[in-house]
Amino acid sequence: MTRSVARRTDVVQAEKSPPPIAAGVSAREGREPPPAAGVPWYWRLALFLWSTSFVFLLLYEWLAGILKAWRQH
Repeated sequence: MTRSVARRTDVVQAEKSPPPIAAGVSAREGREPPPAAGVPWYWRLALFLWSTSFVFLLLYEWLAGILKAWRQH
């Protein structure tokens, strides 16, 4: 009668050490820069339009309040 080998149900991967850096290359130069933000152009456009409209509406309300207060005096 053969007995089956006990298997672990949870698989744990051991931490891997980073690849060695070539001699004469500093740690910063050996790494590639992180990828640019993955924000599509249309989200940047939407954020720009939203922020500029917010600023213009805020300036409008501020100037309207100043003019209203100035006319009352």
